[in-house]
Amino acid sequence: MRIGVIGGGISGLTAAYYLQKKGHTCVVLEASDRTGGCIQTEKIDGRLLENGPNSLLFSDDHLSLIKELGLEDQLQEAADVNKDRFILRNGKYNVLPSGPLNFFSNKFFGWNTKLKIITEYFRKNNAKSENESLYDFFERRFNNEVCDYAVDPFVRGIYAGDPKQLKIKASFPSIYNAEKNHGSIIKGMIQLRKENKANGVAVKRKTAYSFKDGIQTLTNALANKVDVSYNSEVESLTIVDDIFSVKTYNNEFLFDKVIICTPPEATSKIVQFLSPKTAEKLEQVFCPPMCVVHSVFSKEASQNTPVGFGGLNPSVEKTFTAGSIWSSCIFPNRTTNDEVLVTSFVGGAHTPENAKLEEGNIKNSVGNELQSTLGFTDQPVYQKTHKWRKAIPQYDQNILNLWETMEKEPIPNLYYSVNWKDGIAVPDCIEKSKKLVEDQF
Repeated sequence: MRIGVIGGGISGLTAAYYLQKKGHTCVVLEASDRTGGCIQTEKIDGRLLENGPNSLLFSDDHLSLIKELGLEDQLQEAADVNKDRFILRNGKYNVLPSGPLNFFSNKFFGWNTKLKIITEYFRKNNAKSENESLYDFFERRFNNEVCDYAVDPFVRGIYAGDPKQLKIKASFPSIYNAEKNHGSIIKGMIQLRKENKANGVAVKRKTAYSFKDGIQTLTNALANKVDVSYNSEVESLTIVDDIFSVKTYNNEFLFDKVIICTPPEATSKIVQFLSPKTAEKLEQVFCPPMCVVHSVFSKEASQNTPVGFGGLNPSVEKTFTAGSIWSSCIFPNRTTNDEVLVTSFVGGAHTPENAKLEEGNIKNSVGNELQSTLGFTDQPVYQKTHKWRKAIPQYDQNILNLWETMEKEPIPNLYYSVNWKDGIAVPDCIEKSKKLVEDQF
């Protein structure tokens, strides 16, 4: 049996790796001259810059893959300050509560909001619709303050999204099901832990990691283990006598089964002949533009800046950036000892127009904002940008419509392992590809 994997990002490479482990013959068709997709590490003048994910939340299951790839000595655990997350409020960064005791003493939320959070356990499910937005869901369960200063900034950080557009059952299904099945979020989560304990299911504790030479270490290692055909953009996918014919610019591949691991726009083109309705829905998936801005400051200019994982900016604060990761706080090797590296994010669903500005304007705006909000006493000594024309797929109504359409026109032996379904994070993509291979091949 010959299997084709279309797309050489983390999903495609992981699928190919586990297929080969099971003894299958497969080839990864990658449109560009590199693998990794959105995972992209650059090394410039002693600085390690991540244009995609900055860290990975790994459980023991993920670490077993790292061990198989022989990357244990390259793995790098985040510094302890990783647990300190900040939210901008009234122009200043405030650390979020990190535990029950700290929750009461921390002044980030007012007492009315604290009371709303504490008593959520006792409030019944009063949902008027099964298709609520994230904002409507959390406003109903808590209040506006939670939505504006917790939900909104975290959604900007995870999805680069707008909580008033994203759907709760698509983007956070475990929270949605907790309330639906048990009446409240807290009650549902407690019950889930009890059920897992009774069934002997261990809680998967996750830790933030990177690699000494950057996250692209992982995709490079996977690519070295599998057969990759580079510069092989798929122009058509058809079926002839139960065999998939995949045509690229200068070649044709014949497969018994195919796994698609490409972004919505590329996937729409690939399946247009086999699944025209799915292709149409894929065109409607919103992936807002994003510009990643790396700013390096001298240590002298950062004497009064906070230390932690990073800061998120609620949309009500009207900032230029969605937030920033304080990269060299988490992984000190990201730059030299006399420098500080901050990675900022511009654009997303709230302000897509910002990501489309000229590079010079973006750099100036980011530099000025970091001085104002983080307290740097001078402009950056170095900046670099990377623009993503289409970044993270939004789990909104359009994507729900897509999933529904896909269920109505399945194609035998054609599978998907993608970040626009069932989770966008890199660890999610690894788990989905591994499970797909285990279940279907």
